[in-house]
Amino acid sequence: MITTQSTVQNTASKRRESVPKNVYEHLVLKLPEAPATFSPKVIDTPPLWKATLGRIVPASLRRYLPEVDVKVTLICLVWYVTSSVSSNLSKAILREFPHPVGLTELQFLTNGLMCLGFLILVNYLHRPSWKATWVSQNMRNFPDGILPPYLNGSFRECIQQRFLVVDRRAVIATLPMGMFQFMGHFTSYKATSLIPVSLVHSVKSLSPIMTLCWYRFAKKKQFHRVTYYTVVPLVAGVILTSSSSGSSKSMGARSQELRLVLGLFFAAVSMAIFVSQNLFAKSILTVKKRELLPSQKSVSEHGGLSQLQLDKITILFYCSCIGFSFMLPVFLVGELFAASSVFADISLHVLCLMGVYVFTHFLQAMLAFQLIGMLSSVNYSIASIMKRVVVIGVALTWESQLSGRQLLGLVMTVIGLYGYDKWGNKTQPYPS
Repeated sequence: MITTQSTVQNTASKRRESVPKNVYEHLVLKLPEAPATFSPKVIDTPPLWKATLGRIVPASLRRYLPEVDVKVTLICLVWYVTSSVSSNLSKAILREFPHPVGLTELQFLTNGLMCLGFLILVNYLHRPSWKATWVSQNMRNFPDGILPPYLNGSFRECIQQRFLVVDRRAVIATLPMGMFQFMGHFTSYKATSLIPVSLVHSVKSLSPIMTLCWYRFAKKKQFHRVTYYTVVPLVAGVILTSSSSGSSKSMGARSQELRLVLGLFFAAVSMAIFVSQNLFAKSILTVKKRELLPSQKSVSEHGGLSQLQLDKITILFYCSCIGFSFMLPVFLVGELFAASSVFADISLHVLCLMGVYVFTHFLQAMLAFQLIGMLSSVNYSIASIMKRVVVIGVALTWESQLSGRQLLGLVMTVIGLYGYDKWGNKTQPYPS
């Protein structure tokens, strides 16, 4: 078969015409643009502990179990442990170092220094190089009103020129609270040196009664009958705890009975002072979005930050400085230059206990601030009740005095605290 040149050219031209013309155009080869709101699909995998629980617990029973937040649970556990350790360490320290004024002065000093150190750390984490880190995000994850709003990472501007500069108006505002701190901590340590820690905290659990009496007689507020009913198991629990302690062998002698009465008196005075402090704080401490102390439900009624923008860390710092200043003359005259000087009773073991005590005391305050931002008011109040229960239970076990009467008193105290928190704030709509 003979193929001419014209035939070959015709065939080639037909093939070229059969090929789509847009193959070589740049629009075909161009990749499609991503949509403006592109979001990759993320597969939500449950945590390991949930997967393990799903394999162990049957599905029919698993639906009745409450939802558990592991992070909040761990923080609560650490909060309970640090509170129990700090409460019982104060008794151990005062047993070897019988100077409640010196221990109070040490706590004021270390609280002020730790507030300053913590604020320096948080301010440093506000720098752009640290802002995106996990440590910075967790350290700055506090609710409104806890940290100063002016932190920006500059040590000179925020710490030297703002925080450490004494504000006359802030001193005047926090002066009464500093005096409350001064008297409250001294009477609390004095009570702890005389009676068991569990009894001190049992007496402090009567604070709802003091608050109720204040609003009933001073503010003329009317309450439902159920409010007064919740006080009955609270008082009964403290009476059982006190009678159990008073009937123990360690409290058998007359001098020991006198120590018990004095200890109960100082514990009651300490409780009354701290209740008065909380009532006074409600008039000057307000926050933007949520209350500083959820158990104080009327704080949010005032609305907005105070004119001085006083945050909790600044208030702690000023109160520690004021309390330290008020306590210093008493410490110098009564203990430092007295016949039984503090230097004669101090030792390496006592110094170690003091170091652990001041650290755990400050840590529990920071954990409380963190929980305030993570929990609702009701949940935080229940967590606070559980903390006091754990502290009393650990103290009873620590003191080896957990008798049947003590256990019954503890249970009734729990019932009274929970009942007051649940139903005790209901006011009477009509005059009783």
